[in-house]
Amino acid sequence: MQYNTATISQFNNSMETINTYSTALLDNSNICTAKGIYIIIMKLDTERKIHTGRLGVLNFPGGYYAYIGSALGGFKSRIRHHLSKSKKLKWHIDYFLNEARVLQIVLCITEKQLECVLAQALNEHLIPVLHFGSSDCRCKSHLYFSSNEHDLSYSINKSTAGLVSSYGIVKHIYNI
Repeated sequence: MQYNTATISQFNNSMETINTYSTALLDNSNICTAKGIYIIIMKLDTERKIHTGRLGVLNFPGGYYAYIGSALGGFKSRIRHHLSKSKKLKWHIDYFLNEARVLQIVLCITEKQLECVLAQALNEHLIPVLHFGSSDCRCKSHLYFSSNEHDLSYSINKSTAGLVSSYGIVKHIYNI
């Protein structure tokens, strides 16, 4: 299994800040040209009602969340959009990110559209936020909840390990 864990501080030479988020990973030459699917791991400290665009106002319990997205056009612009605090609110996740704290980003480098494969795998282990981020597919959701950080991490690692072995993806984890 190819697996690389890195922290943002390893990319100090190209550090860039978008409001409060450090996005130096986007300027790493390997990452800025890579494409694939990604997972944004977030925390809501307390229960919140959040307007999510077309889904309306949803109640989100405090806890840990994982959002699955695709960036087959490249990670750099998609992740930069998600981490920006002054973005145009376009996707359900944009509204949620205004309230949640990003803890980690997992990039799965691949040329294949595996976003829904990963979402279905997570659906077996975590609680889906119904219809969130999945208006353009048949998935139950692309946002998953757990009250326990360890359970969320375990489920993500188990699900992405299946993608590594089945599809040969390369996985990188970045702590924010």
